[in-house]
Amino acid sequence: MSLHRLVEQYSIACQMCRKAAELFTLTEAAIRELGFDRLALVHGLWFRRPSPALIRLDNFGEYADLFIERRLYEDDPALLACHRTNTAFRWTDIPGLIEIEPRHQAVFEEAHRHGLICGLTLPVGVTGEPPGCCSFATSKTELPSVWKCRAAAFIGAEAFREARRLHSLPMRKRRIPRLSPRKLEVVRLAAIGKSDREIAMILKLKSSTIETYMAQLRQAFDVYSRTQVCLTAARLGLIGFEDAMSGF
Repeated sequence: MSLHRLVEQYSIACQMCRKAAELFTLTEAAIRELGFDRLALVHGLWFRRPSPALIRLDNFGEYADLFIERRLYEDDPALLACHRTNTAFRWTDIPGLIEIEPRHQAVFEEAHRHGLICGLTLPVGVTGEPPGCCSFATSKTELPSVWKCRAAAFIGAEAFREARRLHSLPMRKRRIPRLSPRKLEVVRLAAIGKSDREIAMILKLKSSTIETYMAQLRQAFDVYSRTQVCLTAARLGLIGFEDAMSGF
C-alpha cells in the first residue's frame, strides 16, 4: 500500500473509533506497515499522577512496567526533549536538544536492552492540557525511510487528536473573555508575583482600581483566586510563560 493511501485510510478510520483500545489497535497496525513495532501515546503527567482523564496507550510491555517502577520517566531523554521542540525528532537527534548526562544515558541503555533501539517522538501540546507525545520505536538498528517517518509523525498527530476525543478533552469548554490591554497587563504583573499595591504603583493607578480589576478578572474567568486567574489566563493563551517569567 502506498504511504498516501495508508495515511488517508488511517485518517478516516481513526475518527470512527469509539474506544481507546480500538484506536490503539488501529494505530499499531498502521505503524507496523511503516516499519515500527512499538508505540506509545502518553501525557507525561500520567507517570507522576496516573488518572483515567490522562492518556497512556502503549505496547512497551515489560519496559513500560520498569519505566514506572524505577521512575525512569524522571530522566527519560525523549520526554525531556519534547520540551525543547515542536516537531518530530529522531532519538539520535536528542543530544542536540538536551545535554545528555549519565542518568539520561542509563535510560537509553535500559530501553536498548528491551528492544527499543531506534525511535521517533512527536511532541504534542494543547494549551491548558498536560504536554504529551507519541513515540514510535523499532528493534532494528536503523529507522524506516524519511518518508515513512514523516507518515508516522502524521499518524501520531491524528492518533493523539482522537485519543483526546476519547478521553473527553478538553474536559470543559471555556469561554475566552475579551480583556482590555490594561487588564491583560494586570494579569501579566500578577503572574510574576506583584501585589495589588505594586501593580498600582507600576501602572500609576489607585490600589482600589487594581482591586476592582482583580475582582472583575475573577468573575470573567469564573475562578476564586488571583493564582487561578493567572493559571487560567495562561491556559487560554492570553499570557505566555515568557510573561510569567519576565520578572526573573
